[in-house]
Amino acid sequence: MDASTSVETHHEPHGHDAAHEHHELGWWRKYIFSTDHKVIGIQYGFTGLIFLLFGFSLMMLMRWQLAYPGQALPVIGKFLPHIFGPNTMPDGKMTPDFYNSLGAMHGTIMVFLGIVPLAFAAFGNFVVPLQIGAPDMAFPKVNMASY
Repeated sequence: MDASTSVETHHEPHGHDAAHEHHELGWWRKYIFSTDHKVIGIQYGFTGLIFLLFGFSLMMLMRWQLAYPGQALPVIGKFLPHIFGPNTMPDGKMTPDFYNSLGAMHGTIMVFLGIVPLAFAAFGNFVVPLQIGAPDMAFPKVNMASY
């Protein structure tokens, strides 16, 4: 018989068992390198809140200067010159140039690193696919890389 017309039967199954299990993803893969739009939305939201907290702390430094002009900051005044530089807060007292720098940093951080990621990236990644009924974003790996 010709090989092209014969039908051979195999006695061994070709498919996998029905009880196929997936291993649980680790924390690093599940929360840092996730392609799930909800996890990426939470990442954007958490990062936006961290930057809002940092911008709020800069604003509180400015408010201290307005409330007590020329006085040193009580607890963190001796540590801030090591963070921002020795000419910014000599002896824990804020210079006028540093006050202006805080105003610029506060506004930029709050708007571009806090509010915009929360408003567009966090809610856009989390809510929009759920609202339109999509199972995930169009390009989940590109979405993951954008974070």
